[in-house]
Amino acid sequence: MKIAEKGGNPVDVAVALVLAMSVTNATFASLGGGGFALVKMGKSIEVLDFRERAPQATSPNYFKNKAKDASMTGGAAVAVPGIPAGLWELKKKYGSSKIDWSILFDEPIKLAQKGYRVSGEYSEELATNAPRFNAAAKRHFLKNGVTPYNPGEIFVQKNLGRVLSEMRNRNIISFYSGRVAKDIVDTVKAAGGDMTLKDLQDYKPIWRQPLTTNYSGYKLYLMPPPSSGGIVIKTALSLIEKLELAKYPERGIEEYHLLGQILSRAFRGRTMIADPDHQNVDTEKLLSKQYVDDLAKSINLAAASSITPLNENDDQSTESKQTTHLSVMDKFGNAVAMTFTLNGDFGSGVASENFGIMLNNEMDDFTTNPGEPNMFGLVQGQGNMVAPGKRPLSSMSPTLVEKNGKIIMALGAPGGPRIISSVIQVLYRTLGRNQDLELATAAPRVHHQLLPDKLFVDEGLFSPEIIEGLKARKNSTEESWQARIYAVRNVNGVLEAVFDTRGEGAAGGL
Repeated sequence: MKIAEKGGNPVDVAVALVLAMSVTNATFASLGGGGFALVKMGKSIEVLDFRERAPQATSPNYFKNKAKDASMTGGAAVAVPGIPAGLWELKKKYGSSKIDWSILFDEPIKLAQKGYRVSGEYSEELATNAPRFNAAAKRHFLKNGVTPYNPGEIFVQKNLGRVLSEMRNRNIISFYSGRVAKDIVDTVKAAGGDMTLKDLQDYKPIWRQPLTTNYSGYKLYLMPPPSSGGIVIKTALSLIEKLELAKYPERGIEEYHLLGQILSRAFRGRTMIADPDHQNVDTEKLLSKQYVDDLAKSINLAAASSITPLNENDDQSTESKQTTHLSVMDKFGNAVAMTFTLNGDFGSGVASENFGIMLNNEMDDFTTNPGEPNMFGLVQGQGNMVAPGKRPLSSMSPTLVEKNGKIIMALGAPGGPRIISSVIQVLYRTLGRNQDLELATAAPRVHHQLLPDKLFVDEGLFSPEIIEGLKARKNSTEESWQARIYAVRNVNGVLEAVFDTRGEGAAGGL
């Protein structure tokens, strides 16, 4: 929190944290990725979309004659990165005048040049993913280019430190049009991709207006498309209120049964969402009272039932759980909720030749191979097909909560589509049931995304009685992981920061 001590605001702190995490955890975070930020500074509340874009050489049939895993591993999987441009835009518009851009790089550069101790989780991820690394990734991320670092060992990235030094001195010019850009493009092409220098030079983040909704006396600010998070969250919370979920016993069979059914219905609309700059998204229909009423009528307390997708011909596409999130807030109610990602573990497995920037595999978030199921069985619409310059559909859901005109909570999570279901359940428990944030975050969760028609229950956290009760109500259950919530909340003037014990991480308050 040295940035805050020097007079930095939540935006300055958030930017510095992202830069540091781009050094310390290329599993989830890297300069080669993208994301979304929901920002409240003064009277302004905006969304910054710095999601990656498809290169201009791509098309709906881009992956048709490529290897089955081409959208996940290798150069063709890499979309145009947005994180550096996003951080620069955030700092320019909302950063404190007391903190120069260059100061934000002091700690990240030190971490890169002097090294940091590798965590157990990071060591495991290196060992798991090393076989899919390109030669440069092995050279930059493995000891002697061969062996994963062990927990506690020092990992130094001097080449990445040089990139950060250039960004400190020349903002993002080198990354998008200088020698760093050339390194990225040459690497992607050598690995089978089609990114060009012009793709990088043309990249621009986009300011968007958040979706809003009212729930249990609070005003919520949510993500708009190309994230599906806002629409699905708003639908689910409307169903929770309509069905009066809070009247049922807390953490009981009825509550979890209804949560599963509500989630499956809320995810139904996800198939109709895509990049609004390339596809007309009928948000009016998806957010209408009639649509919610019709969904509510399909839910039965006694037994689970399936519901037909809005478009039965929609295709399935992968979205990984490997993302990261930060929540930062000050005592004045200024806040940043930011989610950013490489998509999969270590993204495409491709690191830039000279500087060791791990590159995303965000092309896999498009509907790339019609008819091919993904690891989550996650349904995407035809509107999410690949197109030049297009941003892929996302589940990232940074969220802000307002009470009496002041932001009182910022939250989000990594975890693919399970981000959405986890954010919904923490909002329900904190706002709808008035629970403490830490207890609400730790509470067992369920996940249902319409397809597959299965209720995923928090691994190891449900009693046999609850599981059997859910099965008796015709739920097909499976124990599985859930997303990891990171949040900060203002409780009567005291900032309460919570990170989910389901994984590593932290949330910060100023």
